[in-house]
Amino acid sequence: MRLKWGVLGAGSVAQRRAMPAIEKADGAELHALLSRDTERAERLAREYGATNAYTTVDALLTDDALDAVYVSTPVHLHCEQVIAAAERGLHVLCDKPMALTPRECREMIAACDANGVHLQVCFLFRFHSCFQRIRTWVDNGQFGQIVHGRMPFLKSYELVSDEWRAQPEFGGGGCFMDLGPHSVDLLRYLIGEVNAVSAFYSRATQGTAVEDTGGIFMRFDNGAQAFTDLSFSVSQCDIVLELYGTEGAVWVYNDDGWKIKTYFGDDKQLIPSGYEDLYQFQFEHFADCVERDVPAIATGVDGLRANEILAAAYRSAETGRTEQVG
Repeated sequence: MRLKWGVLGAGSVAQRRAMPAIEKADGAELHALLSRDTERAERLAREYGATNAYTTVDALLTDDALDAVYVSTPVHLHCEQVIAAAERGLHVLCDKPMALTPRECREMIAACDANGVHLQVCFLFRFHSCFQRIRTWVDNGQFGQIVHGRMPFLKSYELVSDEWRAQPEFGGGGCFMDLGPHSVDLLRYLIGEVNAVSAFYSRATQGTAVEDTGGIFMRFDNGAQAFTDLSFSVSQCDIVLELYGTEGAVWVYNDDGWKIKTYFGDDKQLIPSGYEDLYQFQFEHFADCVERDVPAIATGVDGLRANEILAAAYRSAETGRTEQVG
């Protein structure tokens, strides 16, 4: 069986990545998409092979052929739309961050549980073979005790003052909310649960209402610590991840493709990785979860935990104190 997908928010990311991935993925079919403009909706449906095009959320969600929706709208709409989809009996893949607040995340989880539908969050890094391999090494104890991790997510992205990402009421914040979900989630996925954070941020580079640069320092239940540097205002960064333990360490970096440099005792290796369509992997995994009851790699609870870490980071940046998570 192929899951028939509807896309809420056929914006640039959905067009470049998600909708092509649905069409490539085993067990997936692009059935419907949403765009507020009728002409644009019909054009996109023709271009990406969707059966139906809609201009309202209600119209798309009442399409009886749908099995699942991918929510790729501005963050302030996620909670309402996920709950509406769940109440129609539709499975949901929600883009990150899952919602504006942890409270909204809990409401989304409760609605999906009550209606017996799958809820997953688009934490793409979890699906990359580099991090699947590192997670296996962690689980096998090859690092010994994890001591420290670092994930810089630094890029060049010029915020425009009237776009939703630059308005806290629509996006929840700046680089913390837009980039931070990926890095805090991956560090949590590899290291364990986070119990406290200390954070700081700045609006000095771009001067919008949201932060363009900052850092989040996390403390984990197992005694490890990790840092994620975040920015919309950096021209280049080749480091993807660093993970250090008492018995080994790895770096993941980008040098004409991702590479893993490993240090386990006297054994040092360089492992290259080619291009991987992480959206395709997640849509295929989603189908396996629905059809074969495979445990989800990135759940609604994972989305909630990331939001709780980010909420604590914002509190820390405002108070200047270390803040507890949860």
